[in-house]
Amino acid sequence: MKQGIYRVLKSKTWDTLWLILGIALVVASTYYSYEGTFDLLLVTSFIGGILGMVIVLLFANQYGKTASGLGVVGAIFDTFNNYRFGLLGNVFVGIYCAALYLKGFFTMGKEIEVTKVTKSNLYISAVIALVGSVVLYFYGGTILPGDAPMWVIIFNVLVFLVQVISQYLMVEGKAISWIGWILANFINLALQIYIIVQGNSPTAMIYLSMTIMYQLNSIKAAILWFGYGEE
Repeated sequence: MKQGIYRVLKSKTWDTLWLILGIALVVASTYYSYEGTFDLLLVTSFIGGILGMVIVLLFANQYGKTASGLGVVGAIFDTFNNYRFGLLGNVFVGIYCAALYLKGFFTMGKEIEVTKVTKSNLYISAVIALVGSVVLYFYGGTILPGDAPMWVIIFNVLVFLVQVISQYLMVEGKAISWIGWILANFINLALQIYIIVQGNSPTAMIYLSMTIMYQLNSIKAAILWFGYGEE
């Protein structure tokens, strides 16, 4: 059974169906968000949604250089969109991810070699979390709406810390990074649903759809990178 799961997730059929479903969800949510006029946020959210799905799929399948190159472009779109959405954690994550993707583009090979976490990785992760906390403490209030509930602020902080550490570990080729992404996706789902319920941005439907697809891909990536069922 393990080998069967591995073969299915590794197949082009799975990737094709996942991508088709993801694009369909983004198109449908874009249509839902359309209010008679096309604004910049609607267009950039649509483009960012498509790019994001392609990028995470490439990383899940361990395509290092190609995924990193597209990642730089995708991170720029995500940074802009999340700034407009008011998602504090994701704004800083976008800037940070763009830098890491750029590093990955120049240092990674065609395929990602999955390796074990080292003490050095743990130390660097701790430093990243510390620096991230300082950045949020001093600059967070300039982006996050002042009337946001405390849980939204806490979730933004959590998603920031989890994602910056997971991003670093992913570019370093560590399988545990995908466990972090699974957790981050759950947090992002809660934040996107909050935005939709509040009516602050109808285009948040696009990112909600994208996050659902991200979660499916993160589960797939965790299985493949940990080699569950690999022959």
